[in-house]
Amino acid sequence: MFLSSFDILKRDRCGNHTLLAVARDLETARLRLSQFASRTPGEYFVFDPRTHQIVAAMHNWGSARSNER
Repeated sequence: MFLSSFDILKRDRCGNHTLLAVARDLETARLRLSQFASRTPGEYFVFDPRTHQIVAAMHNWGSARSNER
């Protein structure tokens, strides 16, 4: 059985990435993504290391917040 995981990262305004957490499944990763974005302004995304794809993203630059995927 192959265990998958999803990396939750924050991208700052300079384009640097910080790993915030690792989730066991995509549903949990999306929930954590929303929690991080609701607390601190920034750009957040979920990365699937198996496919090398961003599978969810959200940004919050203050009062305007949007889901991009």
